[in-house]
This record gives sequence, structure tokens and C-alpha cells, in this order.
Amino acid sequence: MHWTKVSILCFLVGFFLVANNATAQDNSPYSRYGLGDLNNNQNTVNRGMGGVSQAYGDPTSVNFINPASYSNLLLTTFDIGVEAGARSISDKNASFSSGFGTLSYLQVGIPIRKKWGLNLGLRPVTRVSYNIQESKDQIFYDTLKLPVAHRYQGSGGLYQLYAGTGVGIGNFSIGVNLGYLFGNIENNTRVIYPVADINASRHMTRISYSSFFYKVGVQYKAKLNKDMDLTLGASGSLKQDMSVRQENLSESLIYNAANNDFTTLDSVKSEKGPKGTVVYPQDFGAGFILRKLDKWQIGMDFNTTQWSNFRKYEQADSLQNSWKLAIGGQFVPNATALSGYWNRVAYRLGAYYGLDYLKLGGQDMNIMGFTVGAGLPVRRMPYSNQYTMVNVAFDVAHRGSNNTALKENIYRLSLGFTLSDRWFIKKKYD
Repeated sequence: MHWTKVSILCFLVGFFLVANNATAQDNSPYSRYGLGDLNNNQNTVNRGMGGVSQAYGDPTSVNFINPASYSNLLLTTFDIGVEAGARSISDKNASFSSGFGTLSYLQVGIPIRKKWGLNLGLRPVTRVSYNIQESKDQIFYDTLKLPVAHRYQGSGGLYQLYAGTGVGIGNFSIGVNLGYLFGNIENNTRVIYPVADINASRHMTRISYSSFFYKVGVQYKAKLNKDMDLTLGASGSLKQDMSVRQENLSESLIYNAANNDFTTLDSVKSEKGPKGTVVYPQDFGAGFILRKLDKWQIGMDFNTTQWSNFRKYEQADSLQNSWKLAIGGQFVPNATALSGYWNRVAYRLGAYYGLDYLKLGGQDMNIMGFTVGAGLPVRRMPYSNQYTMVNVAFDVAHRGSNNTALKENIYRLSLGFTLSDRWFIKKKYD
């Protein structure tokens, strides 16, 4: 392994440790609903273009959104993405900010033969992280009205471990991702009473998820002239049932206001509930990309998910059908330039607009965002098949309005690293 690879991998390990620490500081009230906050699920390359990915295919990057794109792989590609950022949330009376950081994806794309590729990967799907407190008046001793504090906390998330393959036949490509979805989501409610010897209680619900999933995709590339082509793409899945198991715990507590901590006095109830089902809704996406070879490309995507069909133990949530329209592209001044590093950099730009999957208080929440990005090639070592690219994307997103319960602004920096090489070469000489 070249020292360039070793240096990048060491940097990623350090960044991931910092990102994990940042995750603990995240506070998103929106993550109380459904399966939690949905992760930004594109490759860093596509994030810089507003999320355009349905028709995207590249020999040295792995587009897991549409598995049909795996047929484009030419080099074995180790692809990893990390992200970090900040969010600010406000209502009519107050506002607060928090930071977050996490691994975005980890995958290896392998070309099996011409127009046939394989991808193995792991990525987080949702994240739950909130800490909210509110006071509610309650009557004590028949006449005394005092405020009772309610603290709501949640943590956990879901992950996908998957394998996918894509095969090209003529101008068509078809692919599928198959995998395993797993994780735990824990929700806690603590109630602090102003008068009582046992002055607090806690109720915890933990749901463990374990289920298989699939996603299929297709792409079609039409040659327009010598150096221009148009690619159409689509991917999606039908409604899927996920197996889950719920645990419940109720405790009486003693709250120490001076230290702001709790001591467990007694477990009132502890039970492992029966297995159940969570319905994950069907989703669909389609788009196109118009490309001039080694120069520029521009595209558009439309994605929708039927979140109104979501059910947890046959119970609905404050969710609705969502959609998003994205547009973006990239430009390379001179991809074959022998001098002038910035001539070979890919400059990316994009934007998106849509309807969020949350519907709180009967109010729709619009989402919109603007993205910029770049693909920075790392100088190839002499006499080496290694090709390394550092991708960066910055996303400014907005969710909600003055008419919704909360407004949210998100500032996200994404880093992606692709280390491509010919790993399987037969030796010609001993």
C-alpha cells in the first residue's frame, strides 16, 4: 500500500473519532418521529450537484443510490464518506444550535468484468438524537397547582449493510442492492415532580430492528454525437415489512437538582414485548444527465417516498408523502491538462426543493437547499495504477417556515475519499 493511501486512511480514522464525539452533541427534535432524521444518502460527488444521482455513473466512484451504475466500474474502488456540521432550530419564542458528525458511507466497488460491477457497503440510514424539556401544570393536594418538568430524550439509529451488483447489456444497465437493516432506537421520558419523596419517574422504550431489504435500478445511455451522451435512470423499492422487538422499562427515581442527575430507586416494570412489524414505505426516483465527455454534465432528479404508509406496530405517525426535485452539474476546465492543477478539478453546483416527510400540527414543511462541491485529484504515483480523488461538498439547507412549529437551518460539510486501483492483476513475471 502506498504512503498516500496510508496517510488518507489515518486521517479518516481521526476524523471519524471526532465525528462520533460530535454526534453526542446533536439535538434534533424532529428525530422523535418516524425512524428518526433521515441521513443525507448520496455519495459526496452527487451531494455537490444538489443530490442528482439517478442517472449518474462513473468508472472511479460508487453511486449506491442507483445500483445499475455499478456496471460502469473499471477500477476496484475503496470509497468512504464522512460529514460534520451544525443545525439551528427556532420557534416563535426561542432558538438553539447543536453540532453533528458521522460516517456517511463505507463501500468497496469491484469490477467483475466489462459492464459488470459489484459493491459491498455499510451506511447509516437514520439518526435519533434529541433532548427536550417542557413544563406542564399539575394539581397537587386537590388545590395546589405546580409545574411538573417532562424531559424527553432519544438516541440510536438504523444502519444498512448491503451488497449490490449492476450489469450492462448494450445501452441498458440493470442493478440491485440486497442487504440487512439493523439498529436500536431508544426513547426516554423522565418526569420530575416538585413535591414528593420519590420525586421523579422514567419510562423507556427501546425498539430493535433487524430485517432484509432490497432496491432495484435501471439506466439507459443514448449516444448523441461523438462526445455527448444522455443517460436516463430510475430506481426504487416497494413497501417492505421490517421485523422489530420492543422492550419497556419503568422506574421510580430520585432527582438531585444540585447535580442535575438521577438515582434509580426501584424498577416498577421491565418487559420484553412481542415481535412486531414496522412498515417501511415504497420509494421511487428518476432523473437524467446530459454529458459532454471530460468537460461538463448537468442533470435533474425527482424522488418521492410514500411516508403516509409508515406504520410502527400498526400505528401511524406525524408523517406524509414526501418529494424532492434536484438540479445540478459539474464542470472540468481541462481534464487532460499536463500542467495547471486547477484545470483538472471538477467544480460542482446544485440546488433542491421539496416537501418534507414530517407534518406537525397539520402544517406542511418545505425543504430547500443549495450545494457547492469539488473533486480534487491526487497526483498519481509514478508507474502506478492508483487513482485517488478527494471530493468535498458544502450544503446549506432550510426546513420549515414561520407557520410551522419549528424552523431549521442546516450547514453540512461532506468529505469523500475514493482510492481506486487495479487490485487483481495477473503477474507476467515471477
